[in-house]
Amino acid sequence: MNVDVARYRKADGYETRFWSVTVDGELLAVTVYRRGAQAVADALTTLNRDPHVTTLEDAPNPGTVPHNATAGVAADRAR
Repeated sequence: MNVDVARYRKADGYETRFWSVTVDGELLAVTVYRRGAQAVADALTTLNRDPHVTTLEDAPNPGTVPHNATAGVAADRAR
């Protein structure tokens, strides 16, 4: 996986003040600041080492719904 951070260019080749993050040549994100684009690129390239944080890759079946799902805050309010 090749992740690049560069100035964002419009289709006509005009260089803008924004920053782009591309993955294998495909545009993933456009940010206002270079540091934001670098943070996105770093998040894609670094591994998750925190055992308390789960990602979809860690889940046995990411399409399942938790058993203790609630209807939401609005359902608990009295009107």
